[in-house]
Amino acid sequence: MAAELIQLNPGMQVERWTIIKKLGEGGFGAVYKVSGQGGEYAFKTEGVNEQIQASYRTPDLLDTVLKMEVFVLTELGKRGGRHFCKIEDKGRFGTFNYVVMTFVGKSLQELRKEGPGGHMSLGTALSVGIQCLEALEDLHGIGYLHRDVKPGNYTVGRAELGELRKVYVLDFGMCRKFTNEQGVIRKPRAAAGFRGTVRYAPISCHMQRELCRKDDVETWLYMQVEITTGNLPWKNVQDMNQVGEYKKRCRFPPAINELFAGCPGEYAQCLTIIDNHKYYDAPNYAQIYQILRGSMAANGVQEFPYDWEK
Repeated sequence: MAAELIQLNPGMQVERWTIIKKLGEGGFGAVYKVSGQGGEYAFKTEGVNEQIQASYRTPDLLDTVLKMEVFVLTELGKRGGRHFCKIEDKGRFGTFNYVVMTFVGKSLQELRKEGPGGHMSLGTALSVGIQCLEALEDLHGIGYLHRDVKPGNYTVGRAELGELRKVYVLDFGMCRKFTNEQGVIRKPRAAAGFRGTVRYAPISCHMQRELCRKDDVETWLYMQVEITTGNLPWKNVQDMNQVGEYKKRCRFPPAINELFAGCPGEYAQCLTIIDNHKYYDAPNYAQIYQILRGSMAANGVQEFPYDWEK
């Protein structure tokens, strides 16, 4: 794996970027914090020979995760995407490809865990939820599904940039283009492999069905429940199929009450809207934003300041 091959040490110079420290690594490469151009940035690497494993490949998937990331972020940049990192530089250096992008703050997963009770306050959770869904709306707008929506793939901006109220979505390695060159939605494949993270995956994913826009939104709702209450009822269930069955049960009493325990009633309304959508339907994002804003008013909670600003 490329992650083992490429080790960049602090102080090392790559073109005009100076390595500060390693932030982490995944299956495909490593991420570093770098300085350059008078600021700090995230520097992602990937071995030149690194191909997405055959099991991950779909005909439209660009041949590396980094290429996919660059392509998606470039498209979003052209359309004025609201919640996305900006690409500062990209290139090849020795045995690896790299991309330099906005350096962001803590993930929503970290921020949730730091909150009292392991969750966010209602006002913060509702407001952040709106931003998270806006990010998906923008991504869907350029014809891509995210397919791995989870609190670990969203972050806030950095305090020093005054961006503690801005939410970013990250990690486009599992994206899939759901439209063809003409912008028409492609027919679903007869069977699709599991994509994403079991805890947040939509029911369609457990059933090996082709994912669509509504599935990203269903996943968003599970994430929303977790940042609001700190809990998902199936979080301790290990078996993937059992998790899928649990999610199906949560459409009806008594399990639905367990899913939404500690949540505003409006979340159940959102679930009904999402579940009524079919494969080709565009989700009704505007209606969901309206419901969440209504929930703030109904519960008498303030949007700002966010919990981590206090």
